[in-house]
Amino acid sequence: MLLKALLALAARHDSILTNSSDFEASTFHHECLEMLIGALDQPEESYDDNLLITVVVLRFYEELERSTDRKCHLLGSNRLLNLMSRSASSEGLAEAVSWQFLRQAIYSSIAQYEPLQLNLHNYERSAVFHRDDDAARANAVIYLCAYILQLCSDAPGYAIKRKDWQRLADNVEEWHHSRPRSWHPLRYQPPNSIENQPFPELWIMSPPAVVGLQYYHACRIFLALSDAPSQRLTDYEMAQSRILAEKDVGSHLAMAIGLSLSNESVQNSYFIASHLLQRFGYCLRQPAERQGSLSFLSRVEKSLGWRTSWIAHELEGQWANQDSLRSESGRQLM
Repeated sequence: MLLKALLALAARHDSILTNSSDFEASTFHHECLEMLIGALDQPEESYDDNLLITVVVLRFYEELERSTDRKCHLLGSNRLLNLMSRSASSEGLAEAVSWQFLRQAIYSSIAQYEPLQLNLHNYERSAVFHRDDDAARANAVIYLCAYILQLCSDAPGYAIKRKDWQRLADNVEEWHHSRPRSWHPLRYQPPNSIENQPFPELWIMSPPAVVGLQYYHACRIFLALSDAPSQRLTDYEMAQSRILAEKDVGSHLAMAIGLSLSNESVQNSYFIASHLLQRFGYCLRQPAERQGSLSFLSRVEKSLGWRTSWIAHELEGQWANQDSLRSESGRQLM
């Protein structure tokens, strides 16, 4: 069953990169589903790690083709993972897959505006919170990002209660402050539009650190947009607060993209940067940043087979609409 899932994923990825028929992938997928349905019909106590890993691999298969992504395996993974709560703290392959699925759930929440339905308490027992290696540190901030997203989804207008917001903000900054020296950039160059460098350059030694730092910036983005004011603001102050929040979002988005571009060998870092760009690319104001974003999305699709051309198309439409509204407002003031 797991073999069929892996073959389906590999065949679909190959068909995208070579622009060829998806028939082989669909065949493997159909054969895997027949076996999966049979396994799920068994008593719950018979469910094992292979079942969980298969469902997570099939979720990757779904994600690779956005036009046909019905999120069936996302829902199945949610139910299965919540049922097999031991998997998220088993310290084996199943735990690693559980953490990978958490990233998939974050992707769906960010890019598809889906509420995060996982029971995050299953992750709190994981050994990653008691380890000091790079992978564990990265997973710790991924968990924080998921927790923030879940609170945002449950809060009216995404505005988290002030007490909860401050606690989360403190936890995120404590994580960032306590990162080891090896997580600091070996080289840092700020953006320079004159030299055609719209995003910062940050060389990071550890691949997990690249992804972990991207999730830190994702946390900061959602905290910026979910900060409920501690006092009543005037309409003008609320408008100013929104402008500053979007500027903050644009800054953290640029850092996430810069981390990907500066560390090209860490290709899994392309995913979270693409998701954030899809959701918050409208916050980018500078022409160089916009053009750089389009180039980045093109690179992602060519390198990974992850469909991003539709994101570029949507962003171009959003930017054109924003520029048109600003231009119209300017003419009315003259």
